[in-house]
Amino acid sequence: MRVALYGRTPKEEDIIYVQSLISIIEQSHEYIFIHKDFYQKIVDKIVFKKPIKFFTSKEELIKEVDILLSLGGDGTLLDTLPIVGNSQIPILGINIGHLGFLTSVGRDGISTLLEELEAKKYEIENHSILNFDDLKLNINNKYALNDICLRSAKAGDLLDISIYIDEEFLATYTADGVIITTPTGSTAYNMSAGGAIISPKSSCIGITPICPHNLTFRPIIIPDSSNIRLEVKESNENLLLYVDSQCVSALSPFSVEIKKADFKLKLIRMNNQSFFSAIRKKLMWGTYIRRG
Repeated sequence: MRVALYGRTPKEEDIIYVQSLISIIEQSHEYIFIHKDFYQKIVDKIVFKKPIKFFTSKEELIKEVDILLSLGGDGTLLDTLPIVGNSQIPILGINIGHLGFLTSVGRDGISTLLEELEAKKYEIENHSILNFDDLKLNINNKYALNDICLRSAKAGDLLDISIYIDEEFLATYTADGVIITTPTGSTAYNMSAGGAIISPKSSCIGITPICPHNLTFRPIIIPDSSNIRLEVKESNENLLLYVDSQCVSALSPFSVEIKKADFKLKLIRMNNQSFFSAIRKKLMWGTYIRRG
């Protein structure tokens, strides 16, 4: 089982877990295959006993790797999308972050992780991705695993965002902004904004207004075969378009088209984990907390 490592700068208290994972990999591998930026962030804190090989692109991963290990939280895993792209290399999230809906292994699962992977005690989930089309925007990655969000660059300013579904006018939302979410991203910003939680296996896209001025505007779920167009027609409105963790500024009048990408991201879910168990555990569904 050939693995590669990706991560952000770990907290001091989490260095021990990074060291543990690397030491375990070294026991069965001739070298450590690691993202160059991640290596530079930990090289002064980690003891490496085996040679190091670096990667920065999906082409290098395709030649060397069966599974990419993302060490961090959900944000770290989102960062792997531009690297993996459409390579179909499965990603396993190891959670040393916060909530971790996308990650499948916690700190306590690192010691047995490689054994379970070798024994194939996991499933691979195919997660849909959003793609937007606007040649004017200068952004490195036009794909989103979680969501694409359009909102005003000035806090408190309302936008009039006209929404079209397959060229049919839906409505003009007067709101702080709007979130276009995948099922995967439904438990992120979408959930905080009052949108529905969607099972990752669902074939749909969610549209959720952010603090709408008119309370009749509600979240809506549409088929993931739909093409979505967002328009802001007013002149000289400063806008922000968020594509997962990326952000780019724009000036109205502005229009962007969003649709499902022609490939999916493969995420590994260990056999003792599921989307619904994550909801029960991390959102404490069914937990009765007595007051007083």
